[in-house]
Amino acid sequence: MHKRILILSGPTHEYIDPVRFIGNASSGLMGKAIAEEAVRQGHEVLFVSGPVASSHLPALGNKGAIHPVVSAEDMLRKAEALFQSADVIIFAAAVADYTPIDKKTAKMPKSPDDLTLKLKATADIAQTLGQQKRNDQICLGFALQTEAGEQHARRKLEHKNLDGIVLNTPATLGAATGTFSFLSAGENQFVHWGCINKSDCAAKIFQTLEKLIRGK
Repeated sequence: MHKRILILSGPTHEYIDPVRFIGNASSGLMGKAIAEEAVRQGHEVLFVSGPVASSHLPALGNKGAIHPVVSAEDMLRKAEALFQSADVIIFAAAVADYTPIDKKTAKMPKSPDDLTLKLKATADIAQTLGQQKRNDQICLGFALQTEAGEQHARRKLEHKNLDGIVLNTPATLGAATGTFSFLSAGENQFVHWGCINKSDCAAKIFQTLEKLIRGK
C-alpha cells in the first residue's frame, strides 16, 4: 500500500546577520535514511530539508521531490503547504527552538564588548501540524533528550498529537549510528531498538508504520 510521505529533516539556521546564525549539529542523515527506505518500499516522498551537505540529501529518483528551506519559519510554511496532501508525516528535523528578534541586514562588526542576543521561540512545527491532523493521517516524531528521555518523549507524544515517537540521544547527531527506542500512542512501554545504524532505524520505523497504517 503505497503512501505519500512528508519528511522534515536536518537543522534550521536562524540568522543573526547575513553571515552568522544559530543552529545545531543535525546532519540530516536520519531524514535521508528514512526517505531512502520510503523510496525502497515504493512510497512517494516529499522531503523538506534544512541546510545540510548535498551528500546528506536522499536519492529520490522519480519517487519524490526535495524542498530546501533555511529557517524554522521557512520549514513551517513549506510543511503547511504540503501537509494536507500527505498520508504520513515524519518530523525528523532538529528545528531550532529560538530565533533572533532583531535580525541585522548588514554584518555586525566584531567588538571587544560582550554581545547580548534577544531571542524568541520558534513555532513548534510538529505541534502546529499535529493539531491539523486528519483521522486518516499518521504523524511520527523524534525526541532527542539528554536526561529523563522517556518522560519527555511521552509528553511530546501527547502534546504534539503524534501517533508514535522515536527517542534518541545527542550521540546520534552527525553519526551513522544511534541508540533508539519507539513508543506508539496508547502504549505504555517503549520498544528498545538498541544501538543500530540509521538505515536499520529507518527500516524499523517503516515496520512500525505498516502496523499503524493497518490500524487506521
